[in-house]
Amino acid sequence: MGIAHVSRHSSARTLLDLFFPVHYAVGMKVEDTLRSSEMLNRHQAVILWLIRSEGQDGMAMRRKYIESVMASWYDISSSTISKTIRALAKPPLSLITIEEHPQSAREKLITLTPVGKDFTQKMVENGTALCTWYLDKMSERAADVDICLYIFSKVNAIFDRVIEAEKLEKNELSQGHISSESVLRHPLSSSFIEQSYSQDQIPHIPEEYAALMQLDVFFPIQYKAGNRLEEVLRSGVALSRQQVIVLWIIAAEGVDGKGMRRKSIETAMRDWLEINSSSISKAIRSLTVSPLDLLTLEEHPESGREKLVQLNAKGESFVQQMFDNGTRFLEQVIDHLSDDEIDMVIHIFARTSQIFEHFPGPFRSAQPLPQLRHQEPDRLSSEPVLDPLGAS
Repeated sequence: MGIAHVSRHSSARTLLDLFFPVHYAVGMKVEDTLRSSEMLNRHQAVILWLIRSEGQDGMAMRRKYIESVMASWYDISSSTISKTIRALAKPPLSLITIEEHPQSAREKLITLTPVGKDFTQKMVENGTALCTWYLDKMSERAADVDICLYIFSKVNAIFDRVIEAEKLEKNELSQGHISSESVLRHPLSSSFIEQSYSQDQIPHIPEEYAALMQLDVFFPIQYKAGNRLEEVLRSGVALSRQQVIVLWIIAAEGVDGKGMRRKSIETAMRDWLEINSSSISKAIRSLTVSPLDLLTLEEHPESGREKLVQLNAKGESFVQQMFDNGTRFLEQVIDHLSDDEIDMVIHIFARTSQIFEHFPGPFRSAQPLPQLRHQEPDRLSSEPVLDPLGAS
């Protein structure tokens, strides 16, 4: 039952292979739970969670920062982002206000309304229920919960440093160190980068704090880390996010990493990106013709009504180059980890993927909007106090 040893030499590529199911399969399930209502699309849910996680007092954030983040994470225009923000401010949602920033007439401040604050609290309740289920499954192996909380928190801290260094180098907009006090952080977080910890040095997190802490680390793994990795995979090539994801899905989930039913790709893309079938078909077709010419479309041998999407020889070489880019990037993460921590990272990412294969959610017992509430009163008036070690 011990954690298997992983060679440092191969660990970055192993982590890349495990990042797809955590970024996509796990990330989408967490996001579906956090949305808490079909009235919100994925982009709107991300904006609210971004404000809650990184905004001033978990309540307010500069509009320019939101736009900068959303533009870097998604292939969407400024007008689409503006439309998404405005929809959150207007009825029937009315979850935010858009006002002039008190320190700059050229800047807007996005602030949660009382209804918006209540909505994010319900997001927290639903997300915590999900993480309670997840950690219960993780606890089937002794000490894995504490290892899990430590590892995800440490990987997030490393990605934060790498991404902030890149932004500084490119002179890109940064949120700085403003963050919500409602976010629970690991008690070792202040020494993550400078110091490594073995399994027996990791402190125990009391059960009443564990689920919320896990929820707080899922968001940056999915968005900051996962979406940055997507950018790396497409570095040096003129591919859209949709095109990269098509290739990544085939390589990660296809038969021998080379072929996949077209319908399976369309289902995954529709769930992930909330785009229609015609947009997905366009992305796939663009990869079958010059100048890319990376895929072939063939009749499926078991069904004349189904198409099989295959990587051709050029496509296989192209995907290998993508993964080489991703591996080199993740080597920056590996460089900050001890041999013991590398073993723990690979173990926890693999376990997380296995656990979410049997996901029973989404967990949406907490109804976020007044018009959707029927019988349940608020169960939580506030989030736990932020002293996980002090409560032990």
